[in-house]
Amino acid sequence: MYQAFLKQASQLHENDEAFAVASVVRCEPPTSGKPGDRAIVTADGKLSGWIGGGCAQPIVISEALKSLKDGKPRMIRVSPTAGAEPAEGITGFTMMCHSGGTLDIFIEPIFAKPHLLIFGRSPVAITLSKLGEALSYRVTMVNSNDHHDVRINPGTAIIIATQGEDDEGALEQALRTDAGYIAFVASRKKWEAVSAFLHEKGIDDQRIKAVNVPAGLDIGAQTPEEIAVSVLAQTIQFRRQAVAQVLSPLIVEVPASEKDPVCGMSVSSPARYTSNYQGRKISFCCAHCKSTFDKAPEQYVTT
Repeated sequence: MYQAFLKQASQLHENDEAFAVASVVRCEPPTSGKPGDRAIVTADGKLSGWIGGGCAQPIVISEALKSLKDGKPRMIRVSPTAGAEPAEGITGFTMMCHSGGTLDIFIEPIFAKPHLLIFGRSPVAITLSKLGEALSYRVTMVNSNDHHDVRINPGTAIIIATQGEDDEGALEQALRTDAGYIAFVASRKKWEAVSAFLHEKGIDDQRIKAVNVPAGLDIGAQTPEEIAVSVLAQTIQFRRQAVAQVLSPLIVEVPASEKDPVCGMSVSSPARYTSNYQGRKISFCCAHCKSTFDKAPEQYVTT
């Protein structure tokens, strides 16, 4: 099972897909999940692997999707003790299924390496490549016409550092991609001429206006090395600010939930186990709760 986990995680990472890893770090028997058990939750809300029975899985999926949206890890406790206060830093969930045990599960979002696509072979471009690799970026250096086999998505940062060698062609190619960040290492005067060319080529005005020029944060950079530092700093700023915007369209909405009247646990909708009572549809986390309810529904339904 661990080999299958590693294989899937490696494949997702290779495809630049975000996912969350849920790992059981502690348990209080009896539980079907044990320390060391782990599962992967993908952006479409699918869970593969093992972290315990069916009652815990909807909670893990919901919290994993939240983790992918906000980029923050979290520790959760799934326990039968209703109203118990978990330790600081742990979010508690009540689960009254057959096992009766407690699970502590750590959920960590995993994102693809930031991708830096550099057009050109100028001193700035070469320094950017070295700095990007030092920060564990996935760095690709291309000429203006040889990027077609490169994977580009809204999380890609493109830097045009051609510095006089087919600037127009490189920018046109970059602007026809869906990269979320595009910067041009040039003066504003140079940009005026190049932007006029891009207008003539039919590039959308809003797309042209989004180009960062001069490239980089304004730190008074002058040398190629200083310019490269300022540009890389701006790509970091872009990545931190744009994570939610880039990932949100790829992540399914956290499933709507209802409260199981027997155990109080949140149940993702549509629920697998349901009963009809006085014209109302009641949802349950498991067959045991449904059976308990069906025997004496009046004990669990409030008017």
